[in-house]
Amino acid sequence: MIKSKFLLVIFLAFILILSLKFVPLFKKDAIYFSNRVKIVFVKYIDKIKSIVDNHYNQVKKIEELEKKIKELEPNALLSISFANRLNHLLKETNLKYSHPSLLLVRTLSYQKVSDYNKLWLDFKDFNQEKIYGLLHKGYTAGIVKAKDGNPLAVLELDPSVIFSVNIGKFKTEGVIFGNYKNMLIKYIQKFNILKVGDEVVTSGKDSIFFEGIKVGRVEKIIERELYNEATVKPYIKPSEARYFYAIDTNNKN
Repeated sequence: MIKSKFLLVIFLAFILILSLKFVPLFKKDAIYFSNRVKIVFVKYIDKIKSIVDNHYNQVKKIEELEKKIKELEPNALLSISFANRLNHLLKETNLKYSHPSLLLVRTLSYQKVSDYNKLWLDFKDFNQEKIYGLLHKGYTAGIVKAKDGNPLAVLELDPSVIFSVNIGKFKTEGVIFGNYKNMLIKYIQKFNILKVGDEVVTSGKDSIFFEGIKVGRVEKIIERELYNEATVKPYIKPSEARYFYAIDTNNKN
């Protein structure tokens, strides 16, 4: 039984390699099929891990969850209270409430072995017409966009990732880019007061992230002829993550 399953996996992998190499017209379907195989494999591994964890760590996990519930319950109640007040305010001012949604997504594999900033995702209800913000541990991690019709995470150190930010207590506006090693904020007007250590957060003006998500801290300020620039050290290394939250800022529910 095990041998037959192994041979089936080898056969499917062989077919996939041939389709990618010799039939470019079917590239989109090949990527989709490859990701479906990865999803089944990852789910199988997660199931085994879950059984082992439940067997050996059940009591410990229950205690940890009970502790977390006690810690999170006050914040949940405060959030409900804030949401109710906000809804009342919006009704009084005839404004429509549209809240962003957070969608849990899981990494499958790197798009290319040599590029650690691009990852295929297991993303249910993915809309390839949208660009999603990506979070890990409550911090910015990158974006999600469609590649050959499939969800691709592009992590924030990649130069193609661009979003708007506010810097420091004066909320100086800027546009941040990845540059592989860290992040770079460009087009900062010279009259703005910046200093090393200023915290950088999202501005919410790009329809990718909502306002106030932490990005990192300013490491260095670079003076240019017309504008200033600032290098930023991100708070996290998203390439190490297995799970992310994708943000849909245009959620209508």
